[in-house]
Amino acid sequence: WSAAANLDGEDPVMGNLDLTEPIGFETADGRIMCLIRPIYSPWMWETWSDDGGLTWGPCIRGAFPGYATPNMLRTSSGAILVAHRMPSLTIHCSLDDGMTFDQGTMIDSGLWCMGAMIEIEPDLVLYAYMDSFESMMRAQFIRVTAMGLEPVD
Repeated sequence: WSAAANLDGEDPVMGNLDLTEPIGFETADGRIMCLIRPIYSPWMWETWSDDGGLTWGPCIRGAFPGYATPNMLRTSSGAILVAHRMPSLTIHCSLDDGMTFDQGTMIDSGLWCMGAMIEIEPDLVLYAYMDSFESMMRAQFIRVTAMGLEPVD
């Protein structure tokens, strides 16, 4: 095991106390971006590492509001998909390694997003997830395009 790394910078003093449930991805140039679910803030927290996760910059307010980001996927074309709840079940997409994200696409009215995303062919994603109404599991095919996310019949 490696030494624990503070996701809110390297200051030894305790930093942001609003952090829970981090998830991250590696960019094309080797940096790592981590999005972190807030406890109190409506906005996601964001932090970056330039050394493979050994050290992290300070947390800043992320590009979009949301909670619970258990599902993140980088497609073969480099698109980053982040599913989260609030509002409802929404997926944000970045086509530039996390520098910017789209306005988000609400794909379901449920409030939970526990599940998994997998790319089954280039830019075609299968997202299976549990819904907050405790009915059957749900699954959707989603296509990633330059214009955003599209449902697949």
